[in-house]
Amino acid sequence: MLRKKRLDIYILIMKGDYPMVRNENLELEKEQSRMDHVVSVIDKEIERLAYEYTEKLERQKELLKESSSIKINNSSNEAMWESSGELREFEQNLVIKSNELNQVQNRRAVLEKMQEDPYFGRIDYHNVNEKEEEQIYVGIGSLFDKEENLIVDWRAPISALYYEGNVGDRVKLRFGEHIEAFEVDLKRQFRVRNATITGMIDTDNVMGDPYLLEVLESSSSNLMGPVIATLQKEQNRIVRESTSKNVLIQGVAGSGKTVVMMQKIAYLLYAYRNFLKAEDILLFSPNRIFQAYISQVLPSLGEWDVAGNTFSQFITRRLPSFSLKRSDVGAASSYGAVKGSLPFYDALQRYSRLLKKKHLKFRDIVLHDEVLISKEEIEYYYETIHSQGSLAAKLEILRVQLLQKLEILKEEAVDAEWVDEELQHLSAASMHQFERQTHDITKMEGNIRKEIVAKAFLTVEKKINSQSHIRFLAQYIHFLRVIPQLINLEEFNVSKDDWQEHVKEVVEMLKEKEFSMEDMTAYYALLLQMKGIMQQNSYQYICIDEIQDITPFQLKLLKDLYPRAKYVMAGDLNQNIWQNRLSNQELHQIFKEEEIESHLLLTSYRSTREIMAFADQFASLPERTAKPIRSREKPAVFYANQTDFSEKIRQTILSRIEKGERIAFLSPTIKGAESFASYLDDWNIDYQKIYDENDFLNKQVILMPISLAKGLEFDVAIGLGTDEILKGLSKESYQQIWYTIFSRAMHQLYLVVSNEQTELLKGIDPSTYLHGQETIEVEGGSSNLNK
Repeated sequence: MLRKKRLDIYILIMKGDYPMVRNENLELEKEQSRMDHVVSVIDKEIERLAYEYTEKLERQKELLKESSSIKINNSSNEAMWESSGELREFEQNLVIKSNELNQVQNRRAVLEKMQEDPYFGRIDYHNVNEKEEEQIYVGIGSLFDKEENLIVDWRAPISALYYEGNVGDRVKLRFGEHIEAFEVDLKRQFRVRNATITGMIDTDNVMGDPYLLEVLESSSSNLMGPVIATLQKEQNRIVRESTSKNVLIQGVAGSGKTVVMMQKIAYLLYAYRNFLKAEDILLFSPNRIFQAYISQVLPSLGEWDVAGNTFSQFITRRLPSFSLKRSDVGAASSYGAVKGSLPFYDALQRYSRLLKKKHLKFRDIVLHDEVLISKEEIEYYYETIHSQGSLAAKLEILRVQLLQKLEILKEEAVDAEWVDEELQHLSAASMHQFERQTHDITKMEGNIRKEIVAKAFLTVEKKINSQSHIRFLAQYIHFLRVIPQLINLEEFNVSKDDWQEHVKEVVEMLKEKEFSMEDMTAYYALLLQMKGIMQQNSYQYICIDEIQDITPFQLKLLKDLYPRAKYVMAGDLNQNIWQNRLSNQELHQIFKEEEIESHLLLTSYRSTREIMAFADQFASLPERTAKPIRSREKPAVFYANQTDFSEKIRQTILSRIEKGERIAFLSPTIKGAESFASYLDDWNIDYQKIYDENDFLNKQVILMPISLAKGLEFDVAIGLGTDEILKGLSKESYQQIWYTIFSRAMHQLYLVVSNEQTELLKGIDPSTYLHGQETIEVEGGSSNLNK
């Protein structure tokens, strides 16, 4: 019965008719009048903030001018401390003024968004103990006019009624330490465009959420849009749950994991605004394309300043001297699985303890092509150090000893021949300067010699401070070579001989200053073991989307870098196309005794029942079957060996283009995508190749590998699975790749294979897809593929 009512609502939406509001015309007039008043208040507030911003900016400029006139007085210690204290006070004032400017700007940005869409919902309710009826309107930010609360921020505790309650429900809400119960008397949803109410419905338990279905039936976009109006009950509870230190949000494709994570970030910034700032949050996305796709989500929720990262950005910033080798899904190997594992991280830590005793790779410390301190001498110093601390602590002691040795060498070098040569080539002006300083020729020469030596040794001193006497790259290669003694490689189906051949490939890459992602991460981790944990930002929250794309090694590294941070993680192990082997067991091993609150979302809001019935057959975790809420056509298969294949798919795609739908041709690999490009060229279709994560989606038709399409969605997805493309895929990632490709489709899925005997469709229920000879229904009519 409930399913039939949902279908009736869906039909009403498709027709443009909505469930009636009692006294609709009168109510609509009242609501529009109220919205007009709210917009006028917003306009005035924006105008006031613009004036306030100008005033604060001018004051900041004045402070900058005043601070430039402050000089440190070195005439006495007292004067120096007084003047430096004055400068510090100015600097603190500048920081305060800068923060105030940011707050004003952010508030203006929220209000400017609210000008066009002030609020999306209304709740009438009463406290069950008091019976007095109250009313709130819910939007992305709060708004007051004198004593009246015109709009309540969606993150406020009372706003949970909008997401948790339907008419007649009794909802318990927590306010600080106490809980209150409320009954919902009316729940009204608004559809707003340019501050005009274009649709309005009153909902109850039976009717569900018609606007949600309307949003889901709309076309996709290059940017993920606002999501707070359609946040569902189970999602809202995850967003507002804040008692657990670490949260894991798992779910099927299209279940809103990213939406929930972003809303949780916005909620945390609101609920803990006195203790948590945007710069206290580190957010990871799977790639830069997805990062751009979600870039407007947090601003649409009222938050601007949370910086997004990919792990590749995070690691390359720390090793700027090296370039990152681009990887493809087809290139995923057992070697990468080894380097991404927890045993590999454990091996690195055991190796660092071994380095406290032996195997450290040193190089000579040289000046003017002469050895100042030989690597053998450095090794001797190192072996004589008795330290109970870490490897980094012992190497720090070595650094200090080398600097002390350098001071002795400086004194010995004063009478060296190269100093004589430098002295002879000194300019007359420099000689006169030293003469004026000393008024003594004997002292003058001594000072000049010391100055020459000091300048020459300065470079050496810098190198010692940066520990360039350690051959870090050689040390990493040595670590890789001894891995067979530290790890049982057979567990990864890798032989010792194959591993040593792989190490040779790494050496060749390093000659070009190039690293794979796994090697760059491991090398950075080794540097941390040798140099110590460098000063890090004390992030309070680490938020990781597509957690299955993070290797156990990378997650353990983050955990060691930021041990006090809370972690919010979202992902779907069915989409583990990189085979990173991040299991629940490994998660709990990484977080040890820390609590992880797990949530599982099974409702699919992106794809239709027909698409997910097909895609779920490729899921590696079949118990996590998606529960879609929409229906459309079945997926359709095109056979490339048919003579009219090219014309059939061309006509189908052109009809979709005419409807304004966004279309993605998705391949498991870049090579596979490139092999299909000639078809699109022949069809004279305006399309965009996306082979690099620095590209930005800007065309209606896209050709890209699935590794760059993670998290994205398209009206139409075409999976490219010819025999030539299938050849390069590893069996381990086979299911996850195709599940991920198929679940990118919102409304229609097509699949291109070589013929009816393709390996890809073996074991797949033929009733879940249409064959090339069948008629494929499309919106507004049918397209016979035999034409």
